[in-house]
Amino acid sequence: MENRRKNIIIVVSLLIMALSLVSFSLPLTANALTEKIFISIKINGQLIGMDTLPYVKNDRTFVPVRFVSEALNATVAWDSEEKKVTISQDDKTIEMWLDSNRIITNGQEQLMDVSVECLDNRIMIPVKFITEALGATVEWDGLTYTALIKKEDAVVPVASILNRSYSDEDIIWLARIIHVEAGSVSLDGKVAIANSVLNRKDSVLFPNSVFDVIFDKAYCTQFPPAHKPSFKELIPPSDCVIAAKMALEGINIVDKCMYFNNRPFSSSARVFYTKIDGIYFYR
Repeated sequence: MENRRKNIIIVVSLLIMALSLVSFSLPLTANALTEKIFISIKINGQLIGMDTLPYVKNDRTFVPVRFVSEALNATVAWDSEEKKVTISQDDKTIEMWLDSNRIITNGQEQLMDVSVECLDNRIMIPVKFITEALGATVEWDGLTYTALIKKEDAVVPVASILNRSYSDEDIIWLARIIHVEAGSVSLDGKVAIANSVLNRKDSVLFPNSVFDVIFDKAYCTQFPPAHKPSFKELIPPSDCVIAAKMALEGINIVDKCMYFNNRPFSSSARVFYTKIDGIYFYR
């Protein structure tokens, strides 16, 4: 009886060890991502570069003053004692102060409904106020999360131009496929689906553009929902646009996975990586 008890203890111990090894050898389900909104800025259709991301607060899109101003051919000076920014353009002088809602343009004061802020040592101000102060207009493109600044005859300096690795069309097509494939899954699932599409684009096994990957039929119809008549006219919801831009900006939670399905693949040709919100991802 005692020997039998010892044998049972040994078997249970071995099983626990085996399960521990298996759990460490399998990929873990991705942790919950934090939403990161990548807002782009265009001036007369030209993307501009910034070292601090714009953000939305109190329904205002805050942008770094220096980068937007210099892209509009203005000069920017910072007075650390007064915590004041002075922007000069032609015969116009604009003054603003950190943590204040006052803007003085050529001696004329204007009060904003929010205050000037600081993020990562950059002075941030709502894009509407800085563009209007510099004689420009701005519109919001929700399909690509882009602030579209327009100013007649303005030419963006070469130093301000952003050479981005993806196009606005890539954002829209990727957001569309996320919407029809992901449904109501979490941000993790949406980004993971986008990662899989982009991994295909980067693979020699598939076409080299987002559009062509989505509509690829070389071996079979890769994404059936994309071939419905309504797909090309679909306006993707904002959460899918955000997920698409996160993936396009390099956020990846499924490594090199190129395949996913709502149930396990029966074939052993694919290597299982992880499961997110009921979706199985494979290399």
